[in-house]
Amino acid sequence: MQSIEIMNEKSSRRAEENKHPFVISQPVTFSEEMLRQYEWSPTAKIYLQAYKLVKQGLEVLCKSNFTDERGVSFIAHGYLTENSILQAFPDIKGSLSPHILKLCEENLCKNYCFFEGLLLSLALRHYESGGKVSMKSFKNDRKALACVMNLIRFIQKAEPDSPPSVDPFEFDKNYSSWLHVLYYHMAAIYTIEEATEEAAEAFENSIKCCPSYCDSKRGLGYNLMDLYTSKTVKCRQGVEEELPPNKKRPNDREKSKYASWTTDKLRDSAVKVLQEYLEEAPKCSKNYPNACYYLAKLATDMTEFKKYYALGQDAEEKRLPFFGPFNHPLKDLMTAHYHLFSNVRQPVRCGNMACIKKVKETDLKSCSRCRDQKYCSK
Repeated sequence: MQSIEIMNEKSSRRAEENKHPFVISQPVTFSEEMLRQYEWSPTAKIYLQAYKLVKQGLEVLCKSNFTDERGVSFIAHGYLTENSILQAFPDIKGSLSPHILKLCEENLCKNYCFFEGLLLSLALRHYESGGKVSMKSFKNDRKALACVMNLIRFIQKAEPDSPPSVDPFEFDKNYSSWLHVLYYHMAAIYTIEEATEEAAEAFENSIKCCPSYCDSKRGLGYNLMDLYTSKTVKCRQGVEEELPPNKKRPNDREKSKYASWTTDKLRDSAVKVLQEYLEEAPKCSKNYPNACYYLAKLATDMTEFKKYYALGQDAEEKRLPFFGPFNHPLKDLMTAHYHLFSNVRQPVRCGNMACIKKVKETDLKSCSRCRDQKYCSK
């Protein structure tokens, strides 16, 4: 009961805050010294790389009295490396913003392929209404989405048939090396707007542009999980999805490819891509616990559920301190369920889900590969 009360209190607090996911309400004062304390961490190294790029860009701009476009390029590359790093340089979005945007505009007039200028116009946007979700923030997101889509088209037109990127954090090779991050930003906006199919497709495009960019696998897994949950509910209710009066039902050509997927395919695809993320991403990643809890939600039995829930808790402890405490509504919903059933002993069964033979625990033998799963002679 106490877990449920805590969960309800957290949900009520979130509803009151209603903060936009892109808004950073409590900025972290990053510094090179602070980030160097975690040199063992691949995640901290990425943040340090982004910090150095933005710092270098700011130094170039200030020394040149905002006439050297190289400074804009450095800041753009830092933003692509880790978009939240700009919080460490509040003047960039504050007093220096007009000077930076003016330089961007001047260089775009000379060279329309100065895509760094277009990117920073996106990066330096502000959220009004105290950073809360509102009609203004929705319009802001729509403009950002249009900006990202145009930037992707411009790059693809300027550099057609470019091969996929190998290093997800190398952005000075060509503009095509930006595409996986731009598709990720596009997918993030779609996710906020609950345009799940569009978000999943954008995350897939991000992975095609850079297969080693594992953050997009987490995003794709989340949206496939959302599609699976939605379709499962509709199948159980046996009703067709209701649409607003001003929206027509799409014909077969307009339907997303995910519309034809079965619930099993949606779930299996979500599990596969999320498991890939857990294998590829550093365990200290900010969103590593999220993927664990997504897999817990997708679990088909209590053993699997408890495994991924416990992995999520372990991942929370491995997150870097400057990320702050982990706070996610999905975990809150599962916590009471976890505590309720954590001490319930599950019936002994073979690891082969197709096997229906009644067995004793002494009859089961451990898998020679993983040593975790157990099987009977069948």
